[in-house]
Amino acid sequence: MPEGHMIHVDARRFDEAMGDRVVHTDSPQGRFADGAAALDGRTLRDTEAFGKNLFLRFSGASPQYLHVHLGLIGGWTWWDADHQQLSGRPVVNADSSNVRLRLRTGRGDAERSAELRGAITCTLVDEEGMDRAVAKLGPDPLRDDADPGLAWAKVRKSKKPIGGLLLDQAVTAGAGLIWRAEVPFLAGVDPHRPGVDVAEDEFTTMWSEMARVMSEAVERGGKEITTDPADRPETDGHVGRDDAFYVFRRDGEPCLRCGTEIRVAEMGTRKVWWCPSCQPR
Repeated sequence: MPEGHMIHVDARRFDEAMGDRVVHTDSPQGRFADGAAALDGRTLRDTEAFGKNLFLRFSGASPQYLHVHLGLIGGWTWWDADHQQLSGRPVVNADSSNVRLRLRTGRGDAERSAELRGAITCTLVDEEGMDRAVAKLGPDPLRDDADPGLAWAKVRKSKKPIGGLLLDQAVTAGAGLIWRAEVPFLAGVDPHRPGVDVAEDEFTTMWSEMARVMSEAVERGGKEITTDPADRPETDGHVGRDDAFYVFRRDGEPCLRCGTEIRVAEMGTRKVWWCPSCQPR
């Protein structure tokens, strides 16, 4: 599932490529034909990401918002005028049979298009509909209006493990498997520790680290890196997948800081990774 930082990357792409421009829309798959027809010819006025939810605000009568949640397999792919892919998950032998929604803007060589495939949510909502969707979410570390105190209020009263709470979108909006593993490591907290046993300064550190590493990933166009250069092997500047994380998907390997074997376990229905030495219970 794309994590929250990728939704903020998507929002930036829409703002840069289609912001304040007339957008033409269609639904090659046919499942969103009415919605696409309602948006066709409108101007994209604003883009906003909240956790794993993307909202595109268009001109014209209500409903003005396109609400997209990519779910487990959804994604946007971007194309130039010659239908050469610019970004997004590589599409092999691309055709339009599974494109829920296509948005196009520009003319000639300047034309750009974005295609949506596999999203769990693709719908039109009005202002109230957007507010209802956002009201279900906890604060988003990437947003300027985020209030970490709202997340802390839930964490401090919960007996659930902090690794699970970080993944709960009603507690913190946007975090996924990467951040729920890496952030506790950066704060020196075992992900199995119940929320009630997490000190406020430890949570403050986790929030600060989460905001930092997610923001840096957005600035890199989505590439996730949490390791400090001093903890990585000397390279030509390229950070590979094996060197990008401290614990995520590194079970059985030595901790980059202390050498202890990284462990993995099931938490809920998904996995979590940690270093037993650097993250005391």
